[in-house]
Amino acid sequence: MLAVCERIGANEIGDVRASSLCTVTQMVASGIGLTLLPSIAADVEGDRRQRIALLPFVGSPPHRTIGLAWRKTSPRGKEFLLLGEHLRLSPRRA
Repeated sequence: MLAVCERIGANEIGDVRASSLCTVTQMVASGIGLTLLPSIAADVEGDRRQRIALLPFVGSPPHRTIGLAWRKTSPRGKEFLLLGEHLRLSPRRA
């Protein structure tokens, strides 16, 4: 997420950080900065939505690639392989 923000010249402010979407949205609503917010999270932020501007990405939105990893010695290796195959074959959501 920070890499996307850095593309437009946004930087972190020294000691100001948060990890929960609720806290980050409150910080934005208070004028402390900006963030990327999943649309599903924006829908539950209620009164804060009146104090923040929501702008969709133009063109291709940023994306991330995820992986599934486990210890070679895990007794659940076969289950993890099945889970990975299920995820790989599942329809992707936009």
